[in-house]
Amino acid sequence: MIFLPYDLKENATSNVLRLSRWKILKKSLAANIVILVLLILLWVFYPISPTTFSQAISPLLTIDATIVMLILSALVLALLGINILYQYLYFKTYYYNLKSDVIVIRKGVFRPNEIAIPYNRIQDVYVDRDWFDLVFGLYDVHVSSTTVTSGLEAHIDGVANSNALKIKDRIMDNMKAVSPRVTENTTSL
Repeated sequence: MIFLPYDLKENATSNVLRLSRWKILKKSLAANIVILVLLILLWVFYPISPTTFSQAISPLLTIDATIVMLILSALVLALLGINILYQYLYFKTYYYNLKSDVIVIRKGVFRPNEIAIPYNRIQDVYVDRDWFDLVFGLYDVHVSSTTVTSGLEAHIDGVANSNALKIKDRIMDNMKAVSPRVTENTTSL
């Protein structure tokens, strides 16, 4: 069983309006691309100049360069697996809840960060996507207040379009309930 740093059994919004599983692939893809490029460079460089490769690794090891290549390849593949596992755990421990007075967002596997933003402090709510999101059909819901932390941490990323709009609408409804000055003009995208 996977250890979760906090109880996800409570009636949280993240249990109803779930993150998309595509988020795991999106989050691991960037790091895995770098790792795979290194592996490809390793396999391309070795056949071109095995002598140079052997000289480069000779101070470290006195075994055959092919064995070293296999070991390095195994390490790279292990890094790929570890990265995917980490992103899966990140996905499983991602928590957000739209309570009646505050939004709570917790992210992180080993050292979770939590942010709580009262609705009366929220200045803007918007839905956007970067090019990775576009590829995987994901959206991010951003909540901004006057704090620097909200700009960095106060977003729910990796949800489907319908869930992103529902989350935004719930936040706007809670903002209206807390502060009657919130009008329909603030709900446009």
